[in-house]
Amino acid sequence: MKNKKMKIINLMIRNFLLIVPLVLLVFSFSGITTTSIIAETHKEQQYYLEIEEQYNGKEEFRELPIELENPYKRSKNGPDLKNVVHKANKEWLKKWIDNPESMIPNARMPRLMLSESDIDAVLAYLSSIADSDIPRQKWDEYLMKNEDDMTDDEYDNMSELSDKGKAVWGRARCNLCHPVKGKGGAVDVGPDLGRLVEKVNRDWLFLWIKEPKSYFHSTQMPRYRFSDQEVRQLVEFLMQSYDFKPEEDDGESDQDVSGDELENVGTEVETVEKTSVSSLLPEGSLIEKGKRIIELNRCFICHNIEGVSDLLPIEVAKDEPEESFANLLNDVRCMTCHTIQGEGGLFAPELTHEGSKLKREWIKGFLQKPDIIRPLLKQMPKFNITEDEAEKAVTFIEEYFINEDIPVEKYADSKPSEEEIAKGKEFYDVKGCRSCHAISEGGIVGPTLKRVGDRLENGFIFYHLKNPHLEIPDGIEPNYQLSDEEALAITHYLMSCKDAEK
Repeated sequence: MKNKKMKIINLMIRNFLLIVPLVLLVFSFSGITTTSIIAETHKEQQYYLEIEEQYNGKEEFRELPIELENPYKRSKNGPDLKNVVHKANKEWLKKWIDNPESMIPNARMPRLMLSESDIDAVLAYLSSIADSDIPRQKWDEYLMKNEDDMTDDEYDNMSELSDKGKAVWGRARCNLCHPVKGKGGAVDVGPDLGRLVEKVNRDWLFLWIKEPKSYFHSTQMPRYRFSDQEVRQLVEFLMQSYDFKPEEDDGESDQDVSGDELENVGTEVETVEKTSVSSLLPEGSLIEKGKRIIELNRCFICHNIEGVSDLLPIEVAKDEPEESFANLLNDVRCMTCHTIQGEGGLFAPELTHEGSKLKREWIKGFLQKPDIIRPLLKQMPKFNITEDEAEKAVTFIEEYFINEDIPVEKYADSKPSEEEIAKGKEFYDVKGCRSCHAISEGGIVGPTLKRVGDRLENGFIFYHLKNPHLEIPDGIEPNYQLSDEEALAITHYLMSCKDAEK
């Protein structure tokens, strides 16, 4: 199929190259100069302008009192390397620097083609700038054993912890961002975790899951507000499950690295033969040579590295009030998946006008306990948002995330009769809505409408039915050019689709 497309493109190019000289020749015989053609001002055709406006959508939105922190527009794409030697064990770091893709299939770091002695020098410098230690957790001794060395009771306890961690992994939808051995990672922002066990030590992993920004302020990973117990369970799942261990033919893995080994990284590499380092580097200690290698390879383009001169501005962490909506928005990294006023990700629905689309109580409940609305992978993680945080978020959304054109109040108090609901269901069936949407049954292309009456504002349902592309310009839902009578009838039917328990 790809070859066929390339042949078509090549044919079009050849035809174009043949036609242009002929056109110019005709113009020359007719007295028209080529100069006049090139100099003529291009005029946009109204038809194309209308199409562009329709599919770009409206750019009108209310000015926000906060500054959006777009995780896709960060000055550095890699984490601060100050404590990287506490994150990963020495052997893994050496393999990673040598060939990143061999360790993580979706690695974005380039292969620098460094010699073994160059890599030792880099590790010596990174060890020299690291903190002397990181906070340590107290782990049960049996968790440090290999499975074969555990007693039956120890194995059962470990297995129970791991199973609970798997449930935490599922609620957090970690697999949306992280592929595991090539599977998953629909959002495409996280590294493959298929060999995680041989990379990190569990103390660092605990701190990372607990407070991601403490290690990498610009990370796209949200803070899930897990309890310490939940973090321990998740760590155990990641460290014990075979999904996160390298395949057997990849070699044995180190589950954990002792603090002594981490502290000795710098001193060990000092014994490497210095003559193996490139002659382009100045004479001096291995640490000094490591720093120079880092500078020459421009590692600071992606990473903050203490002591290394930087050509790019270093992003300063922003302190937002704990109770502010901006803090919540940035803490759980909403814009990794969602777009707000043209900024952010494209994986999940636009949030710019959600205050005019969604009902207050539904937003509040969904933030605290996300329901399955979108099909397949597009399901929001559970971020453990408190009731107070959800209340503040809803208040902000209703004030600023609005579209004045949506008639929110028009049908707010409407109470359709059984006859009106039945009439709307007839239109719903005739138009084939169930092909994409499910209520009691139906398709999975579009969001489920089972509880749409609890979720969407009545006025937005009518507004959307009249023209689905006003709010979602690139949506695949057809515009049936419904009359007001038809749209109102279907609105009445969808308003009745609510949770039976309410």
